[in-house]
Amino acid sequence: NSNYLSIRLFAFIALVSVLLLLVDRDSHPLWHSVLAILFVFLVIFLFLIGLMARLYFTPRAEEKRRQDFLSNAFHIPLTHERTIGYYNNDLTGSIDRIAAQLLENSLFTKTITRTMARRERILVLLYFAVYLLIILNRDSNLELITIASQVLFSEQALSRCIRLEWLRMRSEKIFDEVYRMFQSKPDTDNFQVQTLDFLIDYESTKATAGITLSSKLFNRLNPSLSQEWEYIKKVLYI
Repeated sequence: NSNYLSIRLFAFIALVSVLLLLVDRDSHPLWHSVLAILFVFLVIFLFLIGLMARLYFTPRAEEKRRQDFLSNAFHIPLTHERTIGYYNNDLTGSIDRIAAQLLENSLFTKTITRTMARRERILVLLYFAVYLLIILNRDSNLELITIASQVLFSEQALSRCIRLEWLRMRSEKIFDEVYRMFQSKPDTDNFQVQTLDFLIDYESTKATAGITLSSKLFNRLNPSLSQEWEYIKKVLYI
């Protein structure tokens, strides 16, 4: 998983940058040079991984997901790869099935992001606590403060946490709106328009957040979420 690798690599780069600052160049020139070369190599490697994830791996995965989503909704095989045990509802109309699949998707997304957010909050709080200790310490030099600022306000720390929280809140909102739509049973035209509106909202939200859901959490939560989805289907008669 490129996202998992990026997070781990970012943490290692932060550690190397601190070591580079602590190792005196005059006293230990060899170690300082080794750390400097390693730091440059890791930064370039992280850049390449991030670029490949944004321009290749993530779009490719999202394309497969959308193809599978539409294949199940319209019963037209856009791809030979089909998910098993997913998108299972008894509705017959294509728009009706899209609405049900969207409800299922948003259920999984809001639950997984909620679990992911707990870990991210702890990490950001730890980053912030260390950052405060550094900037409040009178002995901290400017280089150390600069490194701490780069770590905290980087793409992989505070920014990621904020985007993850935003994705969680938006997916919860979409789930609630689609759930209420099934409960209120609007007329056919309104149902179709609302479904497409919610679908576009969901897809644009995921694209804007740029967060890849944890496959490890998906596998761990899948049994309980599948049970919850079965209960929701019975309640809403879908």
